[in-house]
Amino acid sequence: MNKSESKYFHTAERMDEALLSLLLEKDFEYITVKDVCARAGANRSTFYLHYENTAELLSEAVAMIHRRFQTSLPELGAANAAIPDLPKKELFFITDQWLLPWLGFVEENRRVYKAIHTQAHMFGVERTYKDFFQSVFSPILSRYGVAEERHGYMMEFYRHGLVAIILRWVDSDCRESAAEIAEIIKLCVGHRADEKTG
Repeated sequence: MNKSESKYFHTAERMDEALLSLLLEKDFEYITVKDVCARAGANRSTFYLHYENTAELLSEAVAMIHRRFQTSLPELGAANAAIPDLPKKELFFITDQWLLPWLGFVEENRRVYKAIHTQAHMFGVERTYKDFFQSVFSPILSRYGVAEERHGYMMEFYRHGLVAIILRWVDSDCRESAAEIAEIIKLCVGHRADEKTG
C-alpha cells in the first residue's frame, strides 16, 4: 500500500468511525455530512471525494463492522471444516456457537442495524448477510445431497426469514435477550438439518 492509498484508507476509516459514533447519539436520518466531517476532523470536499452521500458511507461502515465480526469468530471456519465428517444427526443449520455471538453483535450495534434496515432500499440490506449464510448453510445442504443449484433458493428462504426476525428485534430496541431470539430462530428454522431435508 503506497502513501496515497494509506491516506485514503485512514480517512475512510475515520469517516466510518465518525458515523458509527454519531449513530449512538441520534437516528441516521438526522445525521448530516457536516456532522460526519466535524466528528471525523475532515472537510466536506474530503467527504465527497470518498462518498456520494451518507447512505453510501453507512453501507461501507456496515461492511466494516461485519468484517470485524467475522474475524472475531475464527472457530466458525474450523466448525465448518468438520461438517463433511459429522454424523447427520449432529448437523444443525443453527447452532448457538455462531448464533449467540452474532445476536450479541447485532444487539451491541443495534443502532447501526436499525439504520441499515430503514435505508434498506438504498443498498439491499439482505446482501450484507449473504456471505455469512453461505458459509453456514451451504456445507450442510451439500452433506444432505441437496443439488447445488437449489442451495441459493433455500438460503434465500432462511436468510429473509432470519433478517425479518432480526429487524423486528432491532425495532423493539432488542427488548428480548439474545438467548430468547436464538430460541425463536431455532424454532422457526427447525434447528436440525434432517427435519427439513429428510
